[in-house]
Amino acid sequence: MSVGSSTYDYSTSTTQLRAQAEKDAVSSGKVTHQDFLKLLTTQLTKQDPLNPMQDIDFTAQLAQLQALDEQVAMTKSMQALRLDMQIQAGSNMIGKYVSGVDKNGEAALGMVTRVAQTDGNVYLELANGQQLEVSGVSNLWNDSSSMSQEIINSGGIIGMWVDAGYDSAMQPIQGIVEKALINNGVVQMQLYGGKVVSWDQVRELRSPTEDELLYTYPDEVRLAYADALKNVGKVIGGVNDKGGTVGGMVANAGIIGSDVYYVLYNGEQVKVGNVAGDPRDPAVEDYAENLGGFWVEGLDALSNDVAGVVIGAEPAGDGVVLVLANGDRVYFDALTKIREATADEKQSAIDMVNAGGGEEGGGDGSGEAAGGEE
Repeated sequence: MSVGSSTYDYSTSTTQLRAQAEKDAVSSGKVTHQDFLKLLTTQLTKQDPLNPMQDIDFTAQLAQLQALDEQVAMTKSMQALRLDMQIQAGSNMIGKYVSGVDKNGEAALGMVTRVAQTDGNVYLELANGQQLEVSGVSNLWNDSSSMSQEIINSGGIIGMWVDAGYDSAMQPIQGIVEKALINNGVVQMQLYGGKVVSWDQVRELRSPTEDELLYTYPDEVRLAYADALKNVGKVIGGVNDKGGTVGGMVANAGIIGSDVYYVLYNGEQVKVGNVAGDPRDPAVEDYAENLGGFWVEGLDALSNDVAGVVIGAEPAGDGVVLVLANGDRVYFDALTKIREATADEKQSAIDMVNAGGGEEGGGDGSGEAAGGEE
């Protein structure tokens, strides 16, 4: 795997590498000593014959030219020295294991197989094809055993999502690390589901997304969670973990430990196994009771964007519209955002209702719901 347009093996002589570094030594956009000499020559040819440059001025110009030459030479020497030091440091890492950030900004981990130099930078190439600058190395181990033991002891890879390419049937090998182990000196990761991959197979290592975390749970938990999500928006009743009888509209579902819970709009949580009876479709009064005091955004009957605090609900054809404190109405099925209103938003809604700015709907108590416990 190469870096850029020109890549040099470590087998390339240090003299050649230094020559490449000297070629790129002078930064672009700066005046070089050749430019300075051209300016001086132009100044001499264009000077006024009746008022020529004084000897002292000419000497000063030559002194400046000499100083610039010395500065350029020193810059080249320093860059060549830096390059030599990085090449030497990189060569000492061949056969060892490193971690850091590769040239693409991704986490890198593996054995160093070669050293490459491009555009004045020295790269380490790992067995898995990743490349990182010598200066980007954060950890160095002499062998896989010491690396493995430290990584396993730290627990840093447990719970990480890995992409390890494809198996013999060309199926992707991806998943979350359940545990790490050492097999004949080789670090291996066992993924949830049973697949085992070694470090040299890993193409990507990162934190998992929320959806990917689902695959860390047993099949029965994931299936129960998927079924619970189908009941979002329905009304349930049951017993919470404190033994109290609760009920209301389902806002979401979640997993705590190995149990699946319904999360209600009123904040209660009910374990799926503690639900009494079957979930039912909500009536208009259920919307008013459960969503009163929530701040929502959505579309009205004319497809205009509206927002505000819910104070009631009304039937609308086959659906339901939520009545807002400012008098707007938004279709429940056309909501784009919904959250608990802040104290200031609730107070503003109460003020609107008291001033006659809003219309209560959905039965008794809907106006009170806008204020909640404020």
